[in-house]
Formats: sequence, C-alpha cells, structure tokens
Amino acid sequence: MKPLPPPATFAEGQRYVYGLLAAAAGMFCGVCALGMVALLMWGGWSPAEEHSIVTIFGWCLAGFIAAMVVVIVGLLAGGPVGRFKVEAGRTGATFEADCK
Repeated sequence: MKPLPPPATFAEGQRYVYGLLAAAAGMFCGVCALGMVALLMWGGWSPAEEHSIVTIFGWCLAGFIAAMVVVIVGLLAGGPVGRFKVEAGRTGATFEADCK
C-alpha cells in the first residue's frame, strides 16, 4: 500500500486533520459506550437500585451517543474550511454546499 501524498493546500491539510479527528471521535464513542454497558452489566448493583441505574445509564448513553454524532457530523460536514454555508435574512434562508 502506497502512502498518501502530502496535502497540496492548507485546506487539504485541514480536511485530513479533521478526518482523523472524526475517526478518533467515533472510536472513542464506541469504547465509552461499551464501557458503560459493561459497567451496567457487571457493576454488581443491588436489585433495589437496578431500575434507577438502568434509567440513568440509558439516558446518559443516549445523550453521549447523540452528542458524539453531532460532533462527528459537524467535523465532517463543516470542517475548518466551511464547505457548507447557511444564511438567514428577512427575505429567507439560503443553504450553499461547495463540493470542490
């Protein structure tokens, strides 16, 4: 497998860095989610606490995963060079996407 050529422009370098950050964020999210599930399953909770712990962990895990998805999509979609542009004014809203 040949190594990738170095980035030719600053924007390409930034896209590369943000791609690596998005990949690392996804792996971190997966490891933390597995850790929470493992703690929930093998935490040794008493039967009286189980319902409360499951509820708390469930909402925390759902919020954590939702937040990580937002961060990953934000890094990939927006990035440092702003491939998406959104404007709102009195005449309406515009959305532009640049695919260059």
